[in-house]
Amino acid sequence: MTLLTPPRPALRVDPAFAEAVVWRVLTRADTHMADALTAYRLRSEPLYGVADPVARDAAFAELAVGEFERLGLAEPLHRAIAERPAVAGRVRIVLVGDARGRSDEGITWEPGGVHLGIRIDGGRFGDPADLLAWARHALGHAEDTIDPAFGFTPGWEETVDGRIAAGTQARLHRLWDVTVDARLAATGLLLDASAPQRHCERLAADLPGVAADSVDAVFGFLWDGPRPAFTQLLAWATRPIELVGAASPGDPGVPRPDRCPLCRFPSDDVIAPARAIAALVAADYPDWHADLGLCGRCTDRYRFAGRLGGAA
Repeated sequence: MTLLTPPRPALRVDPAFAEAVVWRVLTRADTHMADALTAYRLRSEPLYGVADPVARDAAFAELAVGEFERLGLAEPLHRAIAERPAVAGRVRIVLVGDARGRSDEGITWEPGGVHLGIRIDGGRFGDPADLLAWARHALGHAEDTIDPAFGFTPGWEETVDGRIAAGTQARLHRLWDVTVDARLAATGLLLDASAPQRHCERLAADLPGVAADSVDAVFGFLWDGPRPAFTQLLAWATRPIELVGAASPGDPGVPRPDRCPLCRFPSDDVIAPARAIAALVAADYPDWHADLGLCGRCTDRYRFAGRLGGAA
């Protein structure tokens, strides 16, 4: 039986974004775009003579979108979509617009599930390999959100306690990033060879005071193991110590990076304090050491005490 190839989705690019991207690509320092730039200018010159401002703007918008397609700037996006049958078989229209920065980039499905919205930094279109790597990763997240087995919860950010929401959201996305790149690596589609090391470093930052061997175990658990469900990722993001326990069952003496060792209150900002503050804490708590970290409240308390020259 012959498998039918899903139709290529229609691309709709914000005209202002298309114009900015096209101009950036055509005016780069390298010279291989010189002929394309000349042709683009020749096509645009007659449009300046259109008297009606509305018609003139529409003509420039049509020219920019057409040039965006002629230059093949979206080919890495189409390729990344085609590599994911679950996405390619569903999406019919791809909407592309500008992100406010790389931290604002992302891919989302509209409620009906046939429109895919892509917010992306226009600078990526000047480097097709970078664009392909980004699209492969971002589409991994998008594909997970439509997989019933993953159990994604739309609007989950609004259900998290506001006091720790920012830290929990950031940790969840970092954990999820590991699982997406792990699956790309398993299929030979991960272009960034430095990704595993970068993920390890981010995990270590999320687990202050946890031994390097335990951090490596967490990475291996996420990288080599089956994809966790969304609810499991959220639980680990909320209480990272549970992830350490899952990766290293029975590992003794693992500190609690989600709870301050001094005040014992839950906290998502337990980190090693500066040397001067650590000296003050150690004077009051001989069994404490800097690797155990302090929450922000206790750190501020000892910082204030140090300025006054007294004890906390």
